Amino acid sequence: MAKGNNKSDLQNLPVCAVEFIKLVIRKMRYRKQVRADVMAELAAHFEDELKDCTTDKEKEQKAQQLIAGFGDVKLLAVLLRRAKKRCRPLWRTAVVRTFQTIGVLVICFVIYVVWFLTGKPVITTDYVAELNRIVRPIADETQNAAPLYHKAVELYKKVPEDISKLLGKKYIEATAEEKQLIEKWLTENSEALDLIIAGAKKPYYWRTYRTKREESGMMGVLIPHLSEFRRLAFSFRWRIWLSAEQGQYQAAFDDIKTCYRFGQHTRGDKTLIEQLVGIAIGAVAIQTLSDVLGEHAIDSAKLAALQKDFEQMVAGEDFIVSFKTEKLCVYDEIQRCFTEDRLGGGHLYLSRISALGDVTSDDLQEILVENIFSPGQWPRAVRVLFFHPDKQQTREMADRLYAFWDKIAQKTPAQIRAEGIDIEKEAMEIIKGNILLEILTPALGRINEISYRIQVDIGATVTILAALRYKQNVGNYPQGLNELINAGYLKELPMDAFSGRPLVYKRTDDNFILYSVGLNFTDDGGESGKDTKGRVRKWRSNGDTVFWPVPKSQLKQ
Repeated sequence: MAKGNNKSDLQNLPVCAVEFIKLVIRKMRYRKQVRADVMAELAAHFEDELKDCTTDKEKEQKAQQLIAGFGDVKLLAVLLRRAKKRCRPLWRTAVVRTFQTIGVLVICFVIYVVWFLTGKPVITTDYVAELNRIVRPIADETQNAAPLYHKAVELYKKVPEDISKLLGKKYIEATAEEKQLIEKWLTENSEALDLIIAGAKKPYYWRTYRTKREESGMMGVLIPHLSEFRRLAFSFRWRIWLSAEQGQYQAAFDDIKTCYRFGQHTRGDKTLIEQLVGIAIGAVAIQTLSDVLGEHAIDSAKLAALQKDFEQMVAGEDFIVSFKTEKLCVYDEIQRCFTEDRLGGGHLYLSRISALGDVTSDDLQEILVENIFSPGQWPRAVRVLFFHPDKQQTREMADRLYAFWDKIAQKTPAQIRAEGIDIEKEAMEIIKGNILLEILTPALGRINEISYRIQVDIGATVTILAALRYKQNVGNYPQGLNELINAGYLKELPMDAFSGRPLVYKRTDDNFILYSVGLNFTDDGGESGKDTKGRVRKWRSNGDTVFWPVPKSQLKQ
């Protein structure tokens, strides 16, 4: 029956039949087209049954009987709806089921995202207090150099711009007027430098770490004096040069030992940046000593005393970088970057993650909220939402990472190269898929390299002192390093952490050359590495690191 006749068909039926049909259609709650078809079918059914009735009363009675035979209206509507669904084409059923499934998944996804974004971290451990416990030795405050160092920073006069430029020069490149200007400025800061000298004589250095804001945790630990520490080291460098130029070698050597001890104090179980600054300060002391030895002829007795003092200072020194503080920092960020453990485990807390840095050039909050359905962002969003390691898994990853770092830190660059270890690759494999740890992981290979450079520098410096003494006492330089050991000038061979063998020593006509194969692990015959301007620089990857003879500046040449 045509759709357009539905209304007229109902008008030909008794009122009770019309009301029954309309009630059934209402109860079906189905698509409009299907309801129209069912209405037409029911109307046709009633018409066929009532066609033999001659009077309206007879039609009414017959209709009542038919309605009674249909039974419960709601049940009839349900049965009709099911029948229509079973009769529809397979493709339509598949489409309907697909859209229904998608709808359920979307609802579940929205609920999950809301649950994900509403989670909050719970701070359970004060890792700043734990850090202060680790760095504090069993000693009273009278043995702590920190108050003296920090007082020196307060007294240290701000470096004028003209002086700041001169501090970066070598003294052999400075004019007489510039040297006088620096000497005057150093005299004005003698009180601050004396405090560093007093502090360097203390057996320990520790400071109480604090944060700018409690919510910032370990990432907000204040380390305010590091730049001033480096400037103080450069000040000592100039005072050493000027003392040596005036023939005051003992004063110069005392300042060298102070500067080195100053750097030693900021190493150990401290923050990574403090340790690196400490290494840099130690390197300043060693290089300044090399400059002095290369420019001045100093008698053997003074050299012997200096060598003995240096050997005592570095005896038992652990040059290996400590990662204890960095591990605490990661632990603290795990508790701040993951929500509290609940259904599904603690998951990423995006507000904190976003504040840590530029995460692969996109803000995570934007990825998950604004661009969640963008084809380009979808895989990363899914990774963060569903597959990112939870809090416990991240903690376990961090433990494996730092166990790997501790193992690597014990290996020299030569050993790492010989074993074919790709440090960065292996570290990234341990934390693969973990956004937080990827942000917090530093360049371990570079750190390992720096920590062993200072160790090689020390061995080379002690060897140079021994060779210079030997020359003064014997009349010529030794043919090899074993002669220095046999004659009692040197306790052991200086090892090159970049070759796994002793430093290369070669006697020349009237001098000697001492060098490490350097960062390229290749013996270039003592050819020094150079910067992009062709100037000789230590620890360049395009040549050897030559400790002796000390390269002169181009200006001096």
